[in-house]
Parts: sequence; C-alpha cells; structure tokens
Amino acid sequence: MPVLKGIKTTSLAYLGLEIMLILPAFMKHPDKAVKAAIVGVTVPLLFYLITVVMVIGALSIDGVVTITWPTITLVRSYEEPGILFERFESLLLVIWIMQIFTTFNITHFMAALGLAQTFKTNIRPFIYGVLPIIFLITMFPKNINDVLKLGDQIGDIALCLFGLLPLLLLVISWR
Repeated sequence: MPVLKGIKTTSLAYLGLEIMLILPAFMKHPDKAVKAAIVGVTVPLLFYLITVVMVIGALSIDGVVTITWPTITLVRSYEEPGILFERFESLLLVIWIMQIFTTFNITHFMAALGLAQTFKTNIRPFIYGVLPIIFLITMFPKNINDVLKLGDQIGDIALCLFGLLPLLLLVISWR
C-alpha cells in the first residue's frame, strides 16, 4: 500500500518517458534506439541511486523529510580545503540548470511538433505560439510553495493522462 501511495507523489518524476517513443523517428539509426534508451535511463538511475543512498546515509530519513533540497544541503556540508572548487553546490546547480534547460527544449519541441502534426501545418508558428503559454504558466507561482503545488498538479494531470487514459483506450480497443 505505501508503494501505491508513493505513485501520486513521484508521478512528476516519470513525466517525459513518452518522449523516448517519439525520438527514434528523428534518429539516423533508429535501430539503436533501444540501446540509447537503456543507457540514457541507466546512467541517471545509478547517479540518483547513489545520491539517495548518500543523502539518506548522511542526513537520515527524518532530516531528509524536513529539508526542501536535501542534496544541496549535503553538498554544502562537504568541505575539502585547498581544492580547486570549495563550493561544490555551484557545480551541482550548474548541472541541474543544464538538465532543466535540455528538458525544456525537448518538451517545447515535442509540444510544437504534436500541435503541428495535429493541425497538419508547419511547425514554425507553433514553436513561437507555445512560448507565451509557457511564459504565462511560469508566472503563476509566486513562491516556492506555489511551485511545489504546481509540480504536484502537473504530476496529477500526468498520472491521469499517461496512466489512466491508456488503460481506458486499451479497454475500448478490446471491444
């Protein structure tokens, strides 16, 4: 039962997996898509697994639950004087921003591509047309609590859209 309760909380983390179904159409060698997907999922999985074990090991479960960003807290607590970098959280934040930027780019492109194919027109107007919508959505949250609430709402929508809708379509296809 705790696993089923955790699905709602973690649904935002699994948003974007459907992009792996679309990308092979744009690859030079689509036959290598499975290998690329496995490598692309395994590397971050191992990185996140190591990070979770280190953070829980250093801060304990009770400490992790009370901190908004426990990984950054752990990295801030680590000091090694005399090394080239003394503020490791800056490096972590740069990597995190690059990850967010690449995720934004691919989802923006896929949204524009989906709209262009739905309306059977050129993609260019949709690339520019989706930007104001994205901008307006990003202006709604006023503080960190609103951002986290928006993330939960997007996760709930994704759970319905990518979890329940395919099951409904499967049931419909059996008839």
